[in-house]
Amino acid sequence: MAVSFARAGASQIAIGARSSLTSVAASMKKAAVEAGRPEPQVLTIELDVTSQSSTEAAASQVSSAFGKLDVLVHNSGILEGMKPITDTDPDEWWKTWEVNVRGPYLISRSFIPLLLKGDTKTFVVVSSVGAHLVMPGLSAYQSSKLGATRLMEFAATEYSDQSLVAISVHPGNIMTDIVGKLEEDDKLRAIFTETPELSADSLVYLTKEHRPWLSGRYINLTWDMLELTSSPKKDEIIAEDKLKVRLVV
Repeated sequence: MAVSFARAGASQIAIGARSSLTSVAASMKKAAVEAGRPEPQVLTIELDVTSQSSTEAAASQVSSAFGKLDVLVHNSGILEGMKPITDTDPDEWWKTWEVNVRGPYLISRSFIPLLLKGDTKTFVVVSSVGAHLVMPGLSAYQSSKLGATRLMEFAATEYSDQSLVAISVHPGNIMTDIVGKLEEDDKLRAIFTETPELSADSLVYLTKEHRPWLSGRYINLTWDMLELTSSPKKDEIIAEDKLKVRLVV
């Protein structure tokens, strides 16, 4: 995702993780130059999204370096092993909630003030299509992703008067490190056929301008972005208030 934003011409990019980001920063700068863009200013931050002090310190670093944010992407997540509830380890089960829900909450709390100073004011939490599914063995992951999706609806509602756009996205079925926790012979592994580049480039397109009509909604990044953001699909989504979590009776 960071490389795609650099390739698209983003001039200032902050990236945070628990691990070293030196190679990522180098790849971002190289991608920008190869695309004929100016080399971006890259700020690398050691960040633990489950820690209040860490997220607050990260926001302070970004504020000092850039002064504001136009786009914020929260892409931290964890997937527990697939086990029925009674077979799960309570600490492992709750750690999933710590990363998948506490993380977006703390990032929201620390970074929304910087977004409100920006231009496009767009906050994206990477959720999952799993937020809308109930699959045996994934009680922590899928319920926590639903929680993260709902959290963006709250952010969208609470800061709508300040033009914040808050959305949740499914990045696609990508074979990431966390998917490796699935059993080798699990049927689920067969569906992980999409690429990080598809997800990242779609996200860059989606956030390139202020789209208040999308705020509070859930988007699948493998959808056709041009169709999604143009009439008649856009008009249909607005008129019927689609792509939100609700109870239908």
